[in-house]
Amino acid sequence: MLTQNYQLDIERDKLIFRTSLFKAEKTSVLHPGVYTKEFSSMLLASAACIASYMLMSGRSSVVRYAVLILIFIASFIGANKYIFKERYLQAVFNRADQTVYIDRSRLLVKKSEKVPFTDIKSVELGSRLFRPENVDGINFVQKISAQHGSAVPGLSETEEFITLSLKLKDGSERMLYAARTDGEKIEGEPEVPVREIRNFLGNTA
Repeated sequence: MLTQNYQLDIERDKLIFRTSLFKAEKTSVLHPGVYTKEFSSMLLASAACIASYMLMSGRSSVVRYAVLILIFIASFIGANKYIFKERYLQAVFNRADQTVYIDRSRLLVKKSEKVPFTDIKSVELGSRLFRPENVDGINFVQKISAQHGSAVPGLSETEEFITLSLKLKDGSERMLYAARTDGEKIEGEPEVPVREIRNFLGNTA
């Protein structure tokens, strides 16, 4: 089932589209049900504490543990806020200056791009399919993982994404949205704001 994971607002001469799903890529073997950003931040903070402990030889135990606690807290908060933060894409279609402003968040700063309306050829729905390449290897990994009580689901499944992209006149594209279909066939038009964006641009292609 394709669920709505975006925000769409129209304010006079602006259409604002925002989503955290803008990359069509195979799900990582680091299953998100286990490797949450909190758990990943804790692992990084623990690694920082271990490295710091090895560099603090000769210090008293009280000072050492106090410093390690501060390092753990600072590392955890910093990693959770900056390194493992949720990425997002925001596209602002501005009729006033006939430009699309696309912002993609990154580790510390965001990547910004301006695309003039005149460079846009069409707004297109598409799909991308990811099939597992090494089925025997995947089955072996799943078998070992299951024996240790940490099965990793989804590794051997084919993943299909519904995508929304701006096709440019130079032949390139700017992907705005990519959502998994979870293996279910979609009847009719998927819940993606392609019509709203086309109508805003005055493009019926």
